[in-house]
Amino acid sequence: MTCIAVDLMGGDAPVVQRFEALLKFAKKNPTIDILVFVTTPFAQQLKQQATRLPDNWVTEVCASQIMMSESPLAALRNKQDSSLSLSIKALHQHRADAVLTAGNTGALVAFSKHWLKLISPIERPALATVLPGKPKPTLLLDVGASLEYRAEDFLNLAELGVQMAPLLMANLKNPEVALLNVGTEHIKGHDTIQQADRLLQQSTLNYAGFCEGSDLFNGRHDVICCDGFVGNITLKACEGLIKNLQVNSPRLNWRRWIPGFKAVNLNPAQYNGALLLGLDGLVVKSHGHSDAMAFYHALQRTADYVGTFKQDLTKTIRDSK
Repeated sequence: MTCIAVDLMGGDAPVVQRFEALLKFAKKNPTIDILVFVTTPFAQQLKQQATRLPDNWVTEVCASQIMMSESPLAALRNKQDSSLSLSIKALHQHRADAVLTAGNTGALVAFSKHWLKLISPIERPALATVLPGKPKPTLLLDVGASLEYRAEDFLNLAELGVQMAPLLMANLKNPEVALLNVGTEHIKGHDTIQQADRLLQQSTLNYAGFCEGSDLFNGRHDVICCDGFVGNITLKACEGLIKNLQVNSPRLNWRRWIPGFKAVNLNPAQYNGALLLGLDGLVVKSHGHSDAMAFYHALQRTADYVGTFKQDLTKTIRDSK
């Protein structure tokens, strides 16, 4: 059976929202085992809910949790007994096929690097997500795992994205990759991105050069690469725009103002659950502000990822080279 380890304590929203989402998911997916990591106080609350918990639910009690504002290095040093740490350790011990958390991204990366091996030559793990678009979707990475990149890191990132894109997007061959920049001309951008551009031009990748933010949803490129600082701001700006339109203009048929998007679901919650790539293990990051609906979708996406990577994730990436 498939088993998903879940750090239930991590996230900005109340833990009860993630609990209700996980309970719904567990009941709808009885063939998936759920390994749930919680702290002692919440474990006491779960005892009162014992009759609601399905047979595929296993609770593991942890001594601590990592707060969203906590330093990743301090967490790594002092909280190896936390729900986040022990959920990733379960993946390392092959007790789970994947791990999901809505917790502290920096701590997630730190503990993932601690418990799981990096896939050579990658030194900086990357969070990747598939953006909806017309005529086709686009894989965007890094959306928040590593904030600073060297030129050679961008090359590794592009290679990783090109390897993963066919596995995440159907009927894709020889993916085209681009670097997100302030302009498409080769003279644009800071020194690091220009150095990365030269490295990619010399590589064997199907490299298209620079692209701009306006290319994120037009399907022009299969893979778009950026550092985690730019990627995280970009992703949250897009999510914020959609939510603002949904909340403040509920009666406005704003889809008709976006040509070609009538058939595309633009609800950010539907796409919750980014893959942390570059590590020997399947790690999924849910948005920190995820409510019950968004966390439920992240759980579904995690299960889909397990199905996609039926074999070991490291072997999947290496075999795709």
